[in-house]
Amino acid sequence: MQRRARAVCTRCHGRKKVGQVAAAAVASMQAIYVNTSHPSPSRAVPAVTQETTAEATPSPFRPLGHRDLNCLGLGNVNGPRQPSSIDGSQLILDIGQPCRLPPPVICQALADFYFRELFYLVPVLDPGQSEIQTSTLLQQCLCFAGSTMRQTAGPAEWTTFAIYGRIKTLLFLHHGPSPLNMLSALCILSTWLPYSPDAIVLDNPWQWAGMAIRLAIQLHLHENETYNKLEHPGRARRMWWYLFINDTMQTACCGRPAMFPLETSVPLPAPSDFKDPDLGSQVFCQLTNLCTKLKKVQDLARLDNASPEQVYLSLGGLRLLREQLPVEMQLFHIETRQQYSRPVAELHIFYLVTVILTCFLGRRHNPSLFKYASMVASSCISRLYEEILYHEDVQYLLPIHSWANLVAGIPRAFTDNDALNPDRGEELRISKQVLEIMSEKHTSAALALSKMDGFNNMRVEAFPVQTENTWGALPVSGQIQLAQLFPFPSSFCPMLGLLRSAETSENGTPDMLPTLPMDSNDWPIDWSSFLFDSPMSV
Repeated sequence: MQRRARAVCTRCHGRKKVGQVAAAAVASMQAIYVNTSHPSPSRAVPAVTQETTAEATPSPFRPLGHRDLNCLGLGNVNGPRQPSSIDGSQLILDIGQPCRLPPPVICQALADFYFRELFYLVPVLDPGQSEIQTSTLLQQCLCFAGSTMRQTAGPAEWTTFAIYGRIKTLLFLHHGPSPLNMLSALCILSTWLPYSPDAIVLDNPWQWAGMAIRLAIQLHLHENETYNKLEHPGRARRMWWYLFINDTMQTACCGRPAMFPLETSVPLPAPSDFKDPDLGSQVFCQLTNLCTKLKKVQDLARLDNASPEQVYLSLGGLRLLREQLPVEMQLFHIETRQQYSRPVAELHIFYLVTVILTCFLGRRHNPSLFKYASMVASSCISRLYEEILYHEDVQYLLPIHSWANLVAGIPRAFTDNDALNPDRGEELRISKQVLEIMSEKHTSAALALSKMDGFNNMRVEAFPVQTENTWGALPVSGQIQLAQLFPFPSSFCPMLGLLRSAETSENGTPDMLPTLPMDSNDWPIDWSSFLFDSPMSV
């Protein structure tokens, strides 16, 4: 007994000494942390000084079940742990306090923001999802996602930047090692752009999405058979296709190579993949379908030698996609504007952006027609942003809308003659106002504004007034009428009336139409004009 007592005493004494050393290190690091400012790309985040109560490490949930974990090789992700040891990870957890959560009232408010304003675009967590209650990582992600939807920063310790840092710490310490939890976290991090799009950093949406895609492939989510083994296959399928949307949009925005697998046996998402299908779930499914069209346009853009048949085939596919939208997802019922819905408006904005990019592919064939169609699409985009603006929904737009505004602004530069688009000045004002509001949260908006100003300054020299009649190039037998891409009344977009008149006129150019240049090389831009990325300066 005496020997055993001495042994116990020795171990206790050892732990006490180690604890004293660790406590001294923590106190020292906290003192440094409190007295040091931590600059962020847009604002400084005040240090967190409030003490926190110790939180036990939650048990990671096992969404695939024991047998499925073994099938996918996901067991023992972190390897065996030594409960009595104190390593660097525990010190980081003690100092940085990444497990610290907002008070319940703030958590609930941020969760409501996510499910109300972002879920239909990023449906990677579910209301009432049981795993959220046992995973600090998912709880932080839910708070983070909701915080990105708020216009005001809130308390310093619960700003988007502060929560962002906590999530990164939890991820890299493998805190809560469930693979699907980590995948959900990476998906949510990929929605936020804390730096300028041209900044070369390791924690931007492109990097997070790349990590998420590789993790998803590790989990075999690119194979349809995998979903038969999952407890919640619909949620996993939504994550997989969200990554496809994210990768496709970022490829179009920045011009980088796509990371998503070229082949996948997973069917496109359906409303049945959602726990409670609604209009938002239908928008997500249709946006996925639209991105399959956008990806084909990107493939043609890389070759930069699309034939007229390929361009019209792409435009025909877009027209068919829009015509097959359910009635509740249409902007108009005959001539009457349907009830405003931001998800539906956003879906049509990205549809019209894809129309503009497709028209640019046809610039070497019938340039006047494709220029004019792209101007109509740009004008329609402005009207949709106007609705979003007056419903005070701009604060909920993701950074990708900075790029959408940039794409819409390029055809507007073609409208050198006010008779062609008398609303050009108003549309430019709408776009700038939207970007100015977005710039309070998203640095990408400021970059888009700068690039748009450059296009508007060059337009007078780049697009001289033409005196020759060039609308003779409009008739294209056997091809679709481009006005069919815009099933909206002329009251929504006055330029639509001119496009319809041009396409239906039997004698070539209607008298009321100004002319456009005939030269196929008169677009003083190339595909890089639509991109945020620029060559890296060494």
